[in-house]
Amino acid sequence: MRASTIALLLASTLALAQSSAPRRMPEDVAIFAVGHNGTTSWIDPLVIVHYGPDQTSTTIPALDAPLPEQGPTEADFDNIENSFYKPGTVVSMFSGGEKVGTATVRSSNIEGRDGGCVNLSAIISYTGAGTPTLAANTTFEIPGHATTRRAATAVEISMLRKLAIQWLSDYGLDKQLLQSGKLEEVTSTVLRKDAGRALIGRFDVVSKLAVHRLFAIAEQGRGGYRLTLAKLEVQHDTEDGTDKSERYYIDQLDINNHGLDEVITGASHYESWSYAVFEFDANDGLWREAYTAIGGGC
Repeated sequence: MRASTIALLLASTLALAQSSAPRRMPEDVAIFAVGHNGTTSWIDPLVIVHYGPDQTSTTIPALDAPLPEQGPTEADFDNIENSFYKPGTVVSMFSGGEKVGTATVRSSNIEGRDGGCVNLSAIISYTGAGTPTLAANTTFEIPGHATTRRAATAVEISMLRKLAIQWLSDYGLDKQLLQSGKLEEVTSTVLRKDAGRALIGRFDVVSKLAVHRLFAIAEQGRGGYRLTLAKLEVQHDTEDGTDKSERYYIDQLDINNHGLDEVITGASHYESWSYAVFEFDANDGLWREAYTAIGGGC
């Protein structure tokens, strides 16, 4: 992979009350995905929200696409390292939109200055409870809310499967083939205060010609559940998987205190990984992809 993208975002939910009133934000807020492997934890940049002195939030890419042919410069890497990865920097940790503690940056893990593979992460020290999924370089400006995230019930899983099969059938896939589809892990949570519980998961359908992966969100309404996000990604290289995109739900968080969580996802690709952030469009009643970030790879 030649380049890496830090795209920049915002976020939110409220079927839940904020633990405190929104405070003035610092001029730049970085949001990170959190990874864990045994006793090692790390953060990977998702988005940087720039509020500025007037507190108007805008997004400013640090390594945005399209990049110049030579790829990111050493100054780009230095900017991330010097701004966010100084040893001893405290970051807030979140799970399900709820703040669960803090962690400390131990060292930068950045790779890619000399070309080749790119890694934009930093090693952190976290000794709190659970396994947080998101982090922010603020200690109090993002208060968070009580988590509503849990594993889906058998009834909820069945509902999401039914909706995914119907969507893919309308898309044109063979109905008999759809019955062999596999639903990956399903999460039940509240994303919007007026929408009841949301079901989040991915439905995979494999054939000799392609792999269809539908990442979906279903939300409750007066008429029952309906899909408010249906993101289909098709892999045509079934042998080597050079075009694969295996999307998964990371978490939700009200990053800018505007009362509605964004949905943050990750995706594994052929020798790389990426992120995408979805915001709810109240006019259409659907989730839209707002920002993407290529986390790293070769």
